[in-house]
Amino acid sequence: MAFNYTPGSTADADRVRLNLGDTDENRNLFDDAEIGDLLSQESDSVDGAVALGAEILALRFARDFDFTADGSSFKKSTVSKAYSDLALKHRALARGVGVIVALPVDGYSDDITATEVDTAHQRTHHGHHAHDHGIWHN
Repeated sequence: MAFNYTPGSTADADRVRLNLGDTDENRNLFDDAEIGDLLSQESDSVDGAVALGAEILALRFARDFDFTADGSSFKKSTVSKAYSDLALKHRALARGVGVIVALPVDGYSDDITATEVDTAHQRTHHGHHAHDHGIWHN
């Protein structure tokens, strides 16, 4: 099994390995041919290849189980969950879906501007000035 990884490289295979955490030759998750196959199956999309690789790893590690031995607890299922979450993230990126950030706004503030978002937390929901709550705001 061939394994090549160059830190700092912008080559697609290296970017796939980096995003999958597959950078240790002594504990590699995929060989070079498999990384190439991931890229090929995903039309050379790095995010698509990372998503596919993470989906495969989630299934591979789903076979592991949580157990307790000698007073220690081993939660191996968390590895599968982490790869599943990584797959969802990169599948969305491959499809061009952005990340939506929820803002703590009252739901009636359609008129809030982007510049006001950073200071929105300094206002109350009823339009009172922030200084009413010990914070001075114009």
